Amino acid sequence: METLPSWVWGFYYVFILIALVSGIVYLIRKQRKLLSILTILSSIIGPIVFFLQSLLRASGTEIDNLWHSLGQGEIWALFVLLAFMEMLVWYVTLIKDFLGRRGKRNILKT
Repeated sequence: METLPSWVWGFYYVFILIALVSGIVYLIRKQRKLLSILTILSSIIGPIVFFLQSLLRASGTEIDNLWHSLGQGEIWALFVLLAFMEMLVWYVTLIKDFLGRRGKRNILKT
């Protein structure tokens, strides 16, 4: 059975870990509560479902299995894809928040 290169897995785990930790931080600070709760759930449940289904694959890599299952219309694949898309939305929100705070600091300095 094939698997993805280790650098891909490293990027994947860092992506998930940053989403999880930042979601927890935002929840503690009581900022963007609904989105942070959704991100925390997505970053925990999505990878677990992806991992369990990857164990059951017949051949190919984990991504091949995901794309094939999406083509077959399997619910788990759609759920995993939506979970990762939600985390991408979370990252866009983090970047906007970061750039917004940075812009406010620059305005105050001038």
